[in-house]
Amino acid sequence: MDEADVLKSTESPSVCPSGCKPNSFLNSSPKSNLSQSMTMCPGLKDTTVKMEFAVEMNSACCAGKVKTALLGLDGVSSVDVDVAAQRLVVEGNIAAESVKNTIETKTGMSAVLLGHGINTQQSLGAGVAALNIGSCGVQGLLRFVQTDTDSCLIEGTVDQLPTAEPVFLTVHQTGDVTSGCDSCGTLFTSSSFQGILSQLHPQENQTADFRLVAQNVKLSEIIGHCVVVHQGDEKKIELNQSKRLACGIVARASGLFENSKRFCACDGITIWEQRHKDTDSRKL
Repeated sequence: MDEADVLKSTESPSVCPSGCKPNSFLNSSPKSNLSQSMTMCPGLKDTTVKMEFAVEMNSACCAGKVKTALLGLDGVSSVDVDVAAQRLVVEGNIAAESVKNTIETKTGMSAVLLGHGINTQQSLGAGVAALNIGSCGVQGLLRFVQTDTDSCLIEGTVDQLPTAEPVFLTVHQTGDVTSGCDSCGTLFTSSSFQGILSQLHPQENQTADFRLVAQNVKLSEIIGHCVVVHQGDEKKIELNQSKRLACGIVARASGLFENSKRFCACDGITIWEQRHKDTDSRKL
């Protein structure tokens, strides 16, 4: 996924004496500066989550570079690195994409999000949706974390929007995309949720980076349903008269420490090989 509001690292990572050699292709890749441009919900100041990443670290030198990059990042409260397992756990009030982009742009090392959740013993659920269906060229990636029984943290990026005017993010009745976004059905509603997750406010570059808490949303109820980006006001959305710019299906994602995968099940390549392929094809 191409991301506007690009950020190119001004540092050329060096080779550490102990063999940590960052991937140069990552440093030359444009990144969205999420930490500076993201729309934040006021109620998020106490919404701390933990994120587990696989990071292509090969030495203590690599670990030091990662910790230095992240501990200077606004919103990060703790960083735990396990070089032998190539694992990183970050806690903070910050988007996972901001953490991943910082690692890759500041150190040149590949990073893959493995799990996401709140700091409790039991996972309340996590989800992901790729907004890659539609005829308008709009694309995005959304991540969901259930923070309590009635609240869901949603963070993501939607880019290539047709204008910088606000758009709406909604949940619909079905997970059917056989005819594109038009087959997603009407709004998904319940006794306490009316189908509209939030209004998104793009930057001038027509990209919306956001992190918000949606109230009265149970992730378990929207898994398998479509999320849709709409152009138009709430009334038009309710009357099914808005323009559906992009959509995707909410899938279950791994919570904290639930994903030990190091190979892709589809073709057997390593997660690092897949990450390099995704970067080369701009699926960031």
